[in-house]
Amino acid sequence: MEVLRPGDKIGRAAFPIFLYWILSMAFPMLLTAVSGVGFLEPGRKMWFLTAENFLMLPVFWLLYRRDRNAYKRGDEGKGNDLGGRSLRGWKDLVLAAVGAVCISRGVNYFLALTFLPQVFPGYREVSEGISQCGFLSRMAAVVVSAPLLEEVLMRGLVYGRLKEALGEPRKAIVISGLIFGMFHGNVVQGIYAFAVGLFFAQVYEAGKTLFLPVLAHMAVNAVSLLEAQTGWMQGLGRLPVAYNLVTAAFLAAGMLCWRYFARK
Repeated sequence: MEVLRPGDKIGRAAFPIFLYWILSMAFPMLLTAVSGVGFLEPGRKMWFLTAENFLMLPVFWLLYRRDRNAYKRGDEGKGNDLGGRSLRGWKDLVLAAVGAVCISRGVNYFLALTFLPQVFPGYREVSEGISQCGFLSRMAAVVVSAPLLEEVLMRGLVYGRLKEALGEPRKAIVISGLIFGMFHGNVVQGIYAFAVGLFFAQVYEAGKTLFLPVLAHMAVNAVSLLEAQTGWMQGLGRLPVAYNLVTAAFLAAGMLCWRYFARK
């Protein structure tokens, strides 16, 4: 097989994002034409997003499987070896989920202490739009379909191809995290997504399987959704010392889990 030049490899890493952008415009129009209802109508948005995600998932899964098979054969990017021992024991599953939840909660609570939510309030519009939809539709879109699609796209394709192009996991982890942050479209969510995206990529690099970051991503989104539904942190926010201690504890626990996977 022809050896790709560095510029071609970077373009290859960017292609899945471009393809996602095209499909994310085409599929809503297709679903609207087939169903006869608007995908932005209240109460339908999350169901449409779920359907859109599941329609796109096979496309990116096939690209991921093709990349994976090529890496295993050594046809492309020998430095991107995704073979070896997979981390699939109960300890790895639990630490992936717990670490992701702790990092996500810790970063989220820390951001709430800064000036950023006031200066960049765009994330509130996203949260309010989601909260207007039913709980089951939010579960389907946010906890099930989005983690599956985003992990295949961001870790399986974008991170894998960046690692092939750059030849070093650490650089690929950071750049893929930045892309994942920008993917969320506003500053506050972008910083949050950057932090958890770094952990997802580290888990994927250590585990050699998408199962771990998918599980971690689902856990993060499930806890975020349940927190928004129940509001369990609102009372703690009125107790600054307790709030700060909880934030620090989440961040510390998350970093311990991160270190566990980094040492693998």
